[in-house]
Amino acid sequence: MFDFSSYWIFFLTVYLLYGITFVFTNSLSISRSARRAGSVTLGGLFPVHEYGSPREPCGTISEFRGIQRLEAMLFAIEQINNDENLLPGIELGALILDTCSDDNYAVEQSLGFVLSRLTSSSCKCVNTSITESLHNENVFGVVGATLSSVSVHVANLLRLFQLPQISYASTTPKLSEPSFEFFARTVPSDSNQARAVVDILQRLNFTYVNVIYSHGDYGEGGFREFRRLLRVAATTEGDDVNVMRKKQARICIADEQRLHRDASVLDIREILQTMLDRIKSDVQVRAYVLFVTKEDARKLLQAIKSFDITQRPVLIASDAWGKESSVVISGDTDETAVGALTLELISIQPANFDQYFNALKPDLSHENTHRDINHRNLKTISSRNPWFTEFWEQRFGCNLTTSAICYENHLNETNWDSKLQFIVDATYVFAYALHEYLHCSSISCPNVSLIDIDGKTLFQIILEKTFLMPDSRRIQFNSERFVPGHYRIYNYRRSSKSPSFTDTFTSPYEYASVGEWKIDRNQNGQLNLDIDSIVWPGANLDDSSSKLIPISRCSEPCRVGELRQFQGDACCWVCTPCNETSILTGLEGQERCEPCPRGYWPTDNRTSCYELKETTIGLFSAVGLVPVSLSIIGNILTLYVVILFYQKRQTPVVKASGTELCFIMLGGIHLCYLMTFPIILRVHLLTCIIQRLGIGLGFSMMYAALLTKTNRIARIFESTKKQGKLRPQYISPRSQVAICSCLIMVQLLLSLLWLAFERPSIVIVTQERLVIRKCDTNRHSFLFSLIYNVLLVLICTMYAVRTRKVPENFNETKFIGFTCYTTCILWLAFLPIYFTAYETGRHQVHIVTLCITISLCATVALVCLFSPKVYIILIHPEKNMRLAKQLKAQAQSMKFASQIATHTEFLSNHNSMKADLINNDVESKFIINNNNTEENKTLSVPNRIGTFENPAEHSENISQMINNNNNNNNNNNNLIRNLPIIITTSHSEDGLNHEKQKLTTIQYDDDDDDDDDSLNSNSDQEEPIMV
Repeated sequence: MFDFSSYWIFFLTVYLLYGITFVFTNSLSISRSARRAGSVTLGGLFPVHEYGSPREPCGTISEFRGIQRLEAMLFAIEQINNDENLLPGIELGALILDTCSDDNYAVEQSLGFVLSRLTSSSCKCVNTSITESLHNENVFGVVGATLSSVSVHVANLLRLFQLPQISYASTTPKLSEPSFEFFARTVPSDSNQARAVVDILQRLNFTYVNVIYSHGDYGEGGFREFRRLLRVAATTEGDDVNVMRKKQARICIADEQRLHRDASVLDIREILQTMLDRIKSDVQVRAYVLFVTKEDARKLLQAIKSFDITQRPVLIASDAWGKESSVVISGDTDETAVGALTLELISIQPANFDQYFNALKPDLSHENTHRDINHRNLKTISSRNPWFTEFWEQRFGCNLTTSAICYENHLNETNWDSKLQFIVDATYVFAYALHEYLHCSSISCPNVSLIDIDGKTLFQIILEKTFLMPDSRRIQFNSERFVPGHYRIYNYRRSSKSPSFTDTFTSPYEYASVGEWKIDRNQNGQLNLDIDSIVWPGANLDDSSSKLIPISRCSEPCRVGELRQFQGDACCWVCTPCNETSILTGLEGQERCEPCPRGYWPTDNRTSCYELKETTIGLFSAVGLVPVSLSIIGNILTLYVVILFYQKRQTPVVKASGTELCFIMLGGIHLCYLMTFPIILRVHLLTCIIQRLGIGLGFSMMYAALLTKTNRIARIFESTKKQGKLRPQYISPRSQVAICSCLIMVQLLLSLLWLAFERPSIVIVTQERLVIRKCDTNRHSFLFSLIYNVLLVLICTMYAVRTRKVPENFNETKFIGFTCYTTCILWLAFLPIYFTAYETGRHQVHIVTLCITISLCATVALVCLFSPKVYIILIHPEKNMRLAKQLKAQAQSMKFASQIATHTEFLSNHNSMKADLINNDVESKFIINNNNTEENKTLSVPNRIGTFENPAEHSENISQMINNNNNNNNNNNNLIRNLPIIITTSHSEDGLNHEKQKLTTIQYDDDDDDDDDSLNSNSDQEEPIMV
């Protein structure tokens, strides 16, 4: 049965036990035990008396944990013996000892179980001083004990002799260790209770708590399990428990204090003061978790009462407090305990136990009957409990030896201990296991020896079998040798029931059930807590403030999207907001801000990212309507001007403006208007290329043609101020087109180099939960690409300023200057808007601003340069012809009579109309350009005075006069015709319309057949000049 080492340990222990037995002979003879005779004996350990002192371990009688529990075991044994199908033919006996809630005293008492087992078969005691009955008990198992510390000590003793032990109240996790291989329990371990406490704290959001625990295995074991669960909740993701709790708030222990053995109220008060002093001013800690015994809980309430604090702590106590009414001292600490939350194992009251217990009587005269006050014969049970008399006298406050009426009292107990069911379960488990061990049937048991019962085999049956209780419940032990159970949560508060006048013993306080905690099939804890029904400390039942949950935390919880930066403790932190495009990732206590990928946006709880839908600027959207409308209108107007100019290309207005340059400029304007569509439409690689080439090319076409025209005008009028060569070079239409094309090619070459250096690509931009596709273009490189066009505009502006004082007939330079000034203002206003929208990420504003600016620049050029010409072409077509045609049309429209004299002194008086034509001498200065030589000559025209009459009658005379005049001035006329350049200024007074006309004509020799356009549209180069 034992190996070699265990063999020597066994005999050494036996030797020591016999020595201890003789030492404690007197104490054993004096101590009492509850016995019930039977074929086999089941041992029991109960705290019949409270703990007294180190010198006297046993104190006062314990009514609930002692007498009720002891009687529950005797009650179960009676029911087992009365069951004909369970252990038939075998009567189950009992040997019950008192532990006095002291582990050392309990071990001394438990020696009786060991000695009875050792001497029942092979040993015979020869010392007559030791009671014979003690050694004749055949104990095959022990039910008990209550306290975990007592069970640990007793289990270490009983396992040496393979004596099975089943506790009904010890819950320390230590007893689940493999070293206690002969220990089991019908109550769950404190590991479940600690899980229930953790779930309650999380539900109430108590993340920063103080912990107080008692000395011994119960308090220390419960605290260790509670702390282990808190650490497990903060471990890596691989733990199943952490997977269940990783999304819940983490709980930290602000302070922990252990109550030493036999701690007084003053000692506990000093501990509480120390805990209060350690709490920082900005930290709120109101939750206190208690793993204390019933005695320590009673002292703790007294210590808390001595503090003058406005906010009393919220006590969350383990099942040692439970529903124990003895913890709260009536009239003293009941108000202090209000608001406490306690755990109690859910148990069922054994059937008929109340009738059994209330029928018990002290065993005085060994009579089984007596007459009550109504003189009826009632059957009573004389208790086999030697401490029942002490309980009776304490309960009724009398003495059975001196008072005759003390025996006549009757028990009317209604408040029952919560562990009675587990005592009955443990007793029945031993009975069923023994029934299985002996191979008994429902009728009889085989004739086997009841002396040498193998404890190892019996305990193996206990752990493997499932037992059906009388109330149809099934009991089965798990791998940790305990039965999983459920807890009920109680709230101590003022009773909502008003006490009656007849019931003076009704307490104004009660334990009200507010929830339950149980384990589901997946071994996960399920908490059902009615928070609204909880009455918190310092609040009345009907007070609205009683519904407010107290705060027990180190730091305020961070808002959504804020990162916790911890400061020393895992529950103390400072909140730092993450970027709006970032989410919080990582495990509890290891969070970090992680940006969402491009094209994604954080969800509302900032825990994940979702894909954004791509948005574009619609052509008819509110944002794109303005630039698109401006582009469409501008394209229509530009196309109309192109058609109009093409139709009127031979007219003086169009020819004088430079037909080729006008069409180049209109092409650039049209291209600028068209650039709105590739900029606004959905971005593609082709549209990106078009944008880079088209914007700069459109501007260069406009401003290169404008620069060419202003440069030509400036050079022509500069040449008139010089005394040398009159005709500037490269002013012909072909030369102008060539110069303009060269300027445009420079911009095109720069754009191609830009495409080669920075290849076009597409980038996705997220802005205010919008995904926008845009061309990946550096803002600086885009502006650099426009520097060339800016240079063209500045040069045009310079030429416009230089030619601002040209004669009135060349007033196109004023419109060119106005175009350049307005363009500069537009670009100066565009740059800050462009950069601001780019920096702030307002992509739509950035795009729309660019489109509108390009269209406005084209509009300025279209309106300022072409609207005056369109106005003349459409509204005043009579001005769109040469000067000779204008005079001819004016002469044909006149109806007059003229008469021209053949001599200078011819006068004619006529009644219908007279007109004097006075030709004063006009000095005209002309320059003869012949082989790079200059000559100044003066042309004199004699004064002519003529009287015009009826033109029909004197037309021939007029012609004759003109011919004569021509013959007389033949030399002068021939000289005029041969002049390559004539600059003539004539002042005359028209007698018909009484207006002064100033005519300035610049005519060049027709050396170049292509140069047939003059700067003035009011004269024809091929017709003679009329002065």
